[in-house]
Amino acid sequence: MKYVKEFEALRGVLALWVLVGHVASATALHGRLFQERFYNEYAVDVFIILSGFAITALIDKRPESYRFYITRRAFRIFPVYLFYLVLSVAVAEIALQIWQASPEGSMKAARIQIASDALVHWPGHLFAHLTGLHGLVPPKLLPSTDYAFLGQAWSVSLEWQFYLIAPFVIAFVARPVSWRAIALVLGVALAAAYVEPRLPNSFIGKWMVEFGIGIATFYFMKHREAGNPFLKSLPLVQLWAIGIALCVLERSIAMMPLVLWLTVILVVIGAREGRGPIFSRLSAMACGAPLQWLGGMAYSLYLSHMLVLLLALKTMETTGITEPLAQAAYLLTVTLVGSLVLSRLSYVFIERPFNDFGRSLGRTASASPAPSVASGADHVLDGEALSSARG
Repeated sequence: MKYVKEFEALRGVLALWVLVGHVASATALHGRLFQERFYNEYAVDVFIILSGFAITALIDKRPESYRFYITRRAFRIFPVYLFYLVLSVAVAEIALQIWQASPEGSMKAARIQIASDALVHWPGHLFAHLTGLHGLVPPKLLPSTDYAFLGQAWSVSLEWQFYLIAPFVIAFVARPVSWRAIALVLGVALAAAYVEPRLPNSFIGKWMVEFGIGIATFYFMKHREAGNPFLKSLPLVQLWAIGIALCVLERSIAMMPLVLWLTVILVVIGAREGRGPIFSRLSAMACGAPLQWLGGMAYSLYLSHMLVLLLALKTMETTGITEPLAQAAYLLTVTLVGSLVLSRLSYVFIERPFNDFGRSLGRTASASPAPSVASGADHVLDGEALSSARG
């Protein structure tokens, strides 16, 4: 299946959405949208669905050994993540002071608590974050394990967990259905349900539905594009309308990620199949230079913006701005501009070079025969993935 260029734009828009939500929660403006951070947690939900799609596409493309796959994924996710983690650790004490002096935003108390926990338990938090597996550490053992130092890193841990198991999950999904497979799925589901309440929000067991939606979407699009008669006959707009109606009937804002995902998939397939000018125009907008530029550095933008927000809060103290609306405008302007500049620098000098190096390993591996593994579980496929954290 052809690379879905529209997803690059989607990632950039989602990263901006998260940034705006975090800025909103740091202001003294009060109202439903601000208290809910503009619902930016749902942007991350879409990121996770997108990651399920992208890693499945990666694994489906062509075979390589698990060793090369996971090495390339590590080069993709860790260098820029560790860069921003080190910066966040370095300013941890200052960050606590800034949050304590910040406006009475909806997340102020939570961020003070997280910053305090990070400093009190810093050796454990640092070790867990360096491995990227802090999402597997029970909060009872390490308070605020999800969000210490670099709050956005909870989803980095989630991505890393998915990368580690994705080849085995995809190989399992590709197998014929059997009673043994059903029993295994039930056993894993029961085990995950048992440990889930004891683990943080970034435990992968809490997010398998979202990853599963992404995986299922990939196979739907792949087989429809390949000409599967049944899938090809399904009416896109009618299916979309039914899906949206079911989401609306739920009467819950929590359905927003699924609504957005269904809409994006409708646009992508509609544009590819020439279903009408509206799909072509939306696709062309997504594939245009501005959104592609933004999407290219979405991972850096996602990781960097809280550090820039801290700087904006600190400098705001010297401006004498006290009116909440003016504070919100200042914080949004400084955070947005500063994050775009810092993100571009980290993308150009850290993220892209290490990603290119990892991809070169994949090309080297694909040039030599890959060992045959009967189960298929030790083989994944080369390609460039899109993820919740641009992993």
